[in-house]
Amino acid sequence: MENRIKIAVEFLKNGQSFMVGDLRLGIEKPGSVYVTGWSTYDNLENLTKQIALKELQEIKCVFQKMVDISPELKDFIGNNSIEYNLAFNYGQGAIGVCSEKDGKIIWELDMSE
Repeated sequence: MENRIKIAVEFLKNGQSFMVGDLRLGIEKPGSVYVTGWSTYDNLENLTKQIALKELQEIKCVFQKMVDISPELKDFIGNNSIEYNLAFNYGQGAIGVCSEKDGKIIWELDMSE
């Protein structure tokens, strides 16, 4: 995985997104990195806010592990802000569920608690 992360950093430096494992890393704008993961749920009706928050937390944990094992990624991230995104894959595309930036959760779907 370390080699894949090194390749991802090169893509990020060129303003391109790149998949590492189950996460897509990209640049939203200069100084802002996004990390997107997809829900493990197959049926959107079964996804609740509580479950979505757990999945978003898992995305953050996986990304932190990547930063911990990759000095290149850690250096690249530096003082950039990071936006974490949870998306739902419905087969022909994906829709945003929620995101977190600077500790603030933004809901993109109206979901049950």
